[in-house]
Order: sequence, then C-alpha cells, then structure tokens
Amino acid sequence: MRSSKACGPLYQWAESQIKYSSIYNSIQPLREEVEQLEKEAKIASDKKDNLESEVAQLESSIANYKAEYATLIRDVEALKHEMEVVTTKVDRAESLMQSLSQESERWSKSSEGFQAILKSLVGDGLQMAAFLTYAGFFPFNTRRSLIKQWREALDLLGIEFRGDLSMIESLSRASDRLQWQSQGLPSDSLSLENGVILDRCVRFPLIIDPSGHAIDFMMNKYKEKKIQKTSFLDKAFMKTLAGAVRFGTTLLVENVEKLDPVLNPILNKEIQRTGGRSLVRIGTEEVDYSPKFNIILSTKNPAVKLTPDICSRVTLVNFTVTPAGLQSQSLSRILKCEKPEIEKQRNDILKLQGEQNVKLRQLEEQMLKEISAVEGSILDDDRVVEGMERLMKEGAQVEEQIAKSAEIMSEVERAISKFEPFSQICKQLFVLFAGMREISFLYEFTAKSFMNILDCVLGKDDLGNSGDDSDRMSALKTALFKEVASRVARGLKAEDKMTFALLLAKIYTGVSALDRSSDNLRTDDIFVAIDGAFGVNFPWQGRGLNNLREVTFQDINSTVPLLLCSAPGHDVSVRVEKMAKSESKELASVAMGSVEGYHTAENLIIGASKRGTWVMIKNCHLCTDWLEDTLIKILHALNAGTHKEFRIFITSEISPKLPTALLQICDIIVAEAPTGIKASLSRFFSSISNERFGNSVKNRLYLILGWVHAVVQERLRFMPNGWSEQYEFTEADAIHALDVIDSLVDESCGKKQNIDPEKLPWDAIRTTLCKGVFGGRITNDADQAILDKLVNTTFVKESFNLDFQMAHVDGAPKLPEGSSKDECLEWIESLPSHNPPTWIGLNKMAEAVRDKMVAESVLKKVDVVTSALSYE
Repeated sequence: MRSSKACGPLYQWAESQIKYSSIYNSIQPLREEVEQLEKEAKIASDKKDNLESEVAQLESSIANYKAEYATLIRDVEALKHEMEVVTTKVDRAESLMQSLSQESERWSKSSEGFQAILKSLVGDGLQMAAFLTYAGFFPFNTRRSLIKQWREALDLLGIEFRGDLSMIESLSRASDRLQWQSQGLPSDSLSLENGVILDRCVRFPLIIDPSGHAIDFMMNKYKEKKIQKTSFLDKAFMKTLAGAVRFGTTLLVENVEKLDPVLNPILNKEIQRTGGRSLVRIGTEEVDYSPKFNIILSTKNPAVKLTPDICSRVTLVNFTVTPAGLQSQSLSRILKCEKPEIEKQRNDILKLQGEQNVKLRQLEEQMLKEISAVEGSILDDDRVVEGMERLMKEGAQVEEQIAKSAEIMSEVERAISKFEPFSQICKQLFVLFAGMREISFLYEFTAKSFMNILDCVLGKDDLGNSGDDSDRMSALKTALFKEVASRVARGLKAEDKMTFALLLAKIYTGVSALDRSSDNLRTDDIFVAIDGAFGVNFPWQGRGLNNLREVTFQDINSTVPLLLCSAPGHDVSVRVEKMAKSESKELASVAMGSVEGYHTAENLIIGASKRGTWVMIKNCHLCTDWLEDTLIKILHALNAGTHKEFRIFITSEISPKLPTALLQICDIIVAEAPTGIKASLSRFFSSISNERFGNSVKNRLYLILGWVHAVVQERLRFMPNGWSEQYEFTEADAIHALDVIDSLVDESCGKKQNIDPEKLPWDAIRTTLCKGVFGGRITNDADQAILDKLVNTTFVKESFNLDFQMAHVDGAPKLPEGSSKDECLEWIESLPSHNPPTWIGLNKMAEAVRDKMVAESVLKKVDVVTSALSYE
C-alpha cells in the first residue's frame, strides 16, 4: 500500500486537535474550580492575615501575662523560702531554748558566783598563794588551822574572801585529779591537796612520804619522761645528776634528810647564759642546763628536821597519813581481802563517775566554745545548732549514765556498809596511837605499822568462816584488838600498858571500862576492868622478850629493825644472842661509842642485808648523832630487794635523845628491869667480872654494896615516899663503888688475901659512898639522912657476923656464912622475888600507897591521851 506524504501530517494534526479538544473539555472545569479556589484562597488569606494579627496581639498579651505570672511565682517562692527560714529559726530557737533552759539556772548561779569571785579575787588569790607556798609542810589539821588564821587576818584587813573556797577545786581540774588517781595518788583530801601543790609549785619539791605512796605516784606520773631514782648514798650520784640536768630528764632523790651542797646552784636556779648556752655548776663542773630538767627530793622520815635554809629553797609537801586517809585505806584493804569483787566494782564505779563528770565538764566547755565562736546570729548557723543539739544529747546521756552509776554505787555502798564500822575502828586505833605520844617520846606508831597489823589480821583465814559477814567482822575485830595489844604494848612501860589497855577497852566496848567513882582505886581494879572488857586471856601486857622468837620471825621482816629499849644497866642483848644460837643464825654484833664502831656497823648491815644474816648494834644511846645522820638513811634504803632472812637488832637505853625517825622505823620492845631487891642484886652481880671475886672479904663488901644499891634503886619506885626526887641512880654508880672499895681496901690493908674485918677502912668507905658515889646525886637533906642511915647500918664490922641482918625489921635476910661468888649467888637466889617495903626502910603500907599512886597516874594519863585525840 502506498502512502500519501501530505496526508500523514494532516492526520496527525487532526488527531492532535481531537485530543486537545478532549483535554480542553476536561480541564476547563478544573480551571474554573481553580479560579474559584483562588478566590476562596484570597478570602482565606485575608482572614488568615487578620487572625495572625489577632494572634500576635494575643501572644503579646500572653507574654505579658507570663512575665507577670513569673513575677508572682517568684514572690510566692520568696515568701515560701522566707517562711521556711523563719520556721527553721523558730525551730532552732525553740531547740536552743529547750537545750539551754537546763543550763540557764546553773549559768545564772555561775554568773552570780563569778561576780562574787570578782569581788573576792584579791582575798582568794592571797589564800591560794599562801596555801601553795606554806601549807605543804604541815599535816592536815595544821593546814585547816592556818587557813582559818589567814581568813581571820583578811577579815581584820577588810579584804573580801570566800569562806567556802576549796583549794582542790580552785587550783585543779576534775580531769587532772582523775589522772592523778589513775597514777596512784590516794583520793583523800590531804593527798589531793598535795597533788595540787606538786602540780603548781614553782620551786623544786621536797616530799615527806612515810608510806611510800607519793614516791610511787611520782614515778608513774613522770614515767614517760624517763624518771630516774637515786640517793645521796649512790656512788654514781654526781654522774646521774649531771646527766639528768644535761638531757632534761626527771630525777627523784630519796632519803634527803640533809641537802648535799652540790644541789644549791640547781635549787637556787643559778643559771648562767653564755654564747647561747645555759650552764649550771655541779661541783667543779659547768653542765648544760636543759629547761625540761626536774628534780624531786623525798624523805620517808616524818620527823625530819629541816633547816630554814632548806625550806626556803624547796616546796615542802607532807604526805603523812591522816586518820581519814587511814580509814579509807583500811576499808580498801578490808574489801580487797573480804570482798574483792565488790572492791573492784566500787573502784570501777568511782573511776567511771570521775570519767563521766570530766566528760560532762568537757561537753559544757565545748558548748560554750561553740557558742562563743558564732559569727552573726546564732540562728543562722546550722552547724552550731546541730552541734549544740548533739552536745546536749551527749550531755543528757552522760547525766543518765551518772544517775545510773550513782544508783549502782548506792547499792555497792549498802553492800560495804557492814564493813565501815570496822574501818572506823581502824581510824580510832590510829588516832589512839597518835595520842600515846602525849605520854612519852618513845611512843611513835606510824600508819605503816598499823597497816602491817591489819594485813596480819586479815590474812588469818581461821576467823569466823561460817559465811556470815557479821560473824567474820566480829572475829576480825577481836583479832585486831588482840594483835594491836600484843604488838603495841610490848613497846610500852608497865604503867602505860594499863593506860593503853583502858583506852583500847573504851574503843572496843564503846564505853569506859573502869568505874571512876571510887576514891580508893587500885591497880587490881584496873586489871579487873581490862579482863571484864576483853576476857582473861587478852594479851594487854604485850608480846615481848618472852616471845622474842615469834617477834623476830613473824612480826618483823628484813626491812623492819627490832629496837630493844631498856633501863640503864639492864642488858637484853644476851637474849638475842641466845636466840640466834638456838636458831643456828649467824649474828654479828658491834658495841657503839667510837668512830671505828660506826664504820663496822655500816659494813655489817650492808653485808648482812645481802647475805641474809643477823646484825646487832649495841648501846645506840651513845651515838644518837650517828643514828640520825647515817643509820636512819641506811634503814630507809632497805627495800624489797633486801634478803628475806636478814634481821637487825638495836639495843639502847631509854633516852629522849633517840631520833624520832628511828622510833618510827623500828618495832620496839621496852625491856624494863625486874623490880625487887633480888632482881637488882642479880643484875649487879652478873655485871661483876670473875677476876674481882678472888678475895672473900671483898666479896662480902661487894654483897653489902649490892644490897645498898638495890635498896637505893628500889626506893625510887616509891616516890615521893622512897626519895623526894627521881634521882638518876644507875648501875654505873655501883660499878664505880666497886672500884672505890677495892682502892680503899688495897690502900689500907694491901693486897692480902686474909684481911681482918676490924682493920677495914669502914669510915672511909661509908664517907665515900654517902658523900660521893651515891650522895653526889642527892640534893635533899632528908634524902641524905636516909642514905647515911642505910650505909652506916650496913657497912659495919658486924656485917661479918653470922647473924647480921641487912635490915632491922622482922624477917629481914641475914648474910650467908661464906663469901665466895657461888655462895653469894646462892644467897641471892634464896631471896623472895617480891620483898616487903620494910626491907628498904619504908612503912609496911608503902606498897598500898604506891599502888594507889600508880592507879591515879594511869587515870591521869588516860585523861591526857583522851584530851589529845583528834579524828580529823
């Protein structure tokens, strides 16, 4: 098929036109719709513009409202915060008010007290300064008396002061006192006062410490400062002193009765500063002085005699035990032995109460510190308020603990109340010991000796073991009085034993044991009264020479000497020697009186104390200076390291020159010579050497002399009927008379064996005895007449007759036929132990008169001791 070239394009155009027409017909309505929509869109657009304009206006209004709302919200939040702050402050204020309301009353009183303190500041300051400076040396009673006198002086001067000022509370803190007690300081008032003085003293202290408790306290207190203990007897003392001064350690010097001059520059603090160095002279050497150096001087001698020079260089601190302190120590010992669990609980509670009081005080101080540290308003500081609340909470807990511990303590006190009467008895006995000093210088009994007696009694397990505390206490009381009587009475004179027994009976029964309404009181009445109080077997005469072995092995130890005091001429050293021989003990003895004896005694004591042997020092009344300067220091140096078997015996005549310190260290037995002519004759003949008994004529004269001497001595017992005065007739007078007789007889008759009694120089013998030997001590004419009659009726030629009587009374003894030593001793032994007073020229009623005088003297001494008793 052929195609036309012109028809093809035409067809295509026609086809296109048809399609265009078809499309056009379908689009036209759309265009119209579009136009309609465009018109509507324009109308909507206009409306949109109007709405947008309105929205813009509204958004502007909303923004304004939001800003206003935000402002209001901020104001509300600020108000809420302010309300919270105010509420918090109110709560804090209420909390503080509640917390501090408890303190308000106390602080108000404290504030008033502070005002009073400010008014009395000068007077109180003077009291405290005087106390720290002067009171330390004196015992507790004297301190109270001094404070009273100072206050009277302040009152006279118009200076205000507090009458209730407590030196302990004012000069120390509770925490300090608690620490001191943990270091071994006793809790009684005297010890605490001494602790204050030691803590605040400016000068170096010198401690008087008989019991040794203060030394232990100081050793514990300065333990961390490397304290050293030494004494002047230490050979390395100078080296130790120099080292302590140079390196700044603490030095404790024991047994300081007298100061070594080497200490003067140190005590005076004579410090020289050259080239940046501080130097002090020790001997010949200049030593660097450390400011940390401290020296503590001490002595165990309560009777130490300190010169004013020493007192001005040191601060004296006296730890001598008071009755109250001894009662406290006794109660502690009793509880420790009888109820150790209660004693432990008591000590723990006391310690806890001290710690709680200290904690409470610390909380109070911390509270005040927190308050004073606040800057601005206290209500703005959460930390302070919270801290206050915490402190108050802790304080409430502590107070609650204190209340609980007080309840427990009251229960413990109820448990121990049954033991307190026994401790009160201990106190009364100790006070009685002190009162006995009013009778004689010889009676020095220390707290240490009493505590030894108490320990001995408490150690007896066979007393009242029924399980009943009351029975046990009753048994302990009886045992204590027996032990006290046994140990103390042996150190008393015969008359004073009765005095002591009556005073003991009053403490034991609570009432006087003796009815004093009778005017005719006798010693037998005293004996009956003592037996009535204690029973017939009560050992009020003491456990003395007749029980020497028991005393040596049980009552004393290696550090306690036994002092045997006797009347002049009565030698008791033989008793010690016999005991040492029977016990197979090595005994070394030395008689004092020479420089050589001093050195020998020192060496013997030092050697025996190490080897465990015995030493006896005789006639110590002849060397009282050596006793005080040397022996006492040596005895004080005896300690737990001394050999347990070592014993030291000291013999002496009863002499007021014996140092008080020696009497306090020793256990004492007073050995009074037996009375009566027989006993005196025996002592006299035993003192005559065998060499003298070679001539029977002289032996006869010796026997007559012994009789005269015995009569002279025996009449002293019956003063003022025997002699008008207490003449000091001694054994030495009779020994001297022996020499006189020998000299006169030899001069008159030569040294013949057979001498005619007719030719003896009777007049010379009588005159010498009457005017010289015995008469030289007599000052009264009537007494001289008595002596003349005695001598003139015995030293006569008739004394060699067989029927010659020694006294012109019925029953008087006749001299023996022979005159040998054995015959003389046999005749002496045949004499009765107790002779009638007529034998010595007195009325037969003299014994009854003397007995009444003794009873009156005992009662007078009871009154003297009673008036001197002080329980403070």
